Amino acid sequence: MQQQRDLNRTRERIMAAALKEFSAHGFAGARTDAIARRAHVNERMIFYCFDSKEGLYRAVLQKKMAAKAAMIESMPDEDFATGLVTGFAAACDDIDSLRMWQWEALDNSTRKLVAEEERRAFLQSEVARWRRAKASGALPPDADEEMLFLVSMALRAFPLVLPQAVSLVTGMDPLDPEFQRKWSACLQCIGQRLFGPTIKSGDELDAKADRPTKAGKRPSSHAAADAGTHQG
Repeated sequence: MQQQRDLNRTRERIMAAALKEFSAHGFAGARTDAIARRAHVNERMIFYCFDSKEGLYRAVLQKKMAAKAAMIESMPDEDFATGLVTGFAAACDDIDSLRMWQWEALDNSTRKLVAEEERRAFLQSEVARWRRAKASGALPPDADEEMLFLVSMALRAFPLVLPQAVSLVTGMDPLDPEFQRKWSACLQCIGQRLFGPTIKSGDELDAKADRPTKAGKRPSSHAAADAGTHQG
């Protein structure tokens, strides 16, 4: 039992070191001997625990996906605006994972994505969650849930993907608490404007009926009836 606990702790230490190494150098550039040094283990332990560098990369990704899935499940009723804000905060706390995705985007080889099917399933589950939100009326019926999900990903990640743009425009670092406060407020505003309460057709007609006329008077029910009579 103690031996298994020790092995689990060693695996966790290796994965933490691997996350830093993959974030700094990408999958192709990361070296298992460097990961072993970071984790203070013998390099052979990496292959004993994960079989290969790809197996280690896969394990790191799976752990991150599991953590994100747990966070999403803990907030099932989260609205679009709040999701943008919490998603940005989560990205700020896990820049290393974002860097791993950036390295993959820069890879010009034809190498298949590690854990591609697992990642596709994870992202498709997110799209399905947005599809359910549309079916329940939380999103407009004409919303494209796939495109909307990509937009939300872009809004949450942009300052961290292009920190130099943030610096050039605002003079701040994206991890500066003041910038994070302002960006979060902006995300909240965007989310509320995109998917704030909508006026139903009946309510809109009532609002028009209650709107003052140019003379400053509201149309009476008799006037409305007369108008209907004349139109007939």
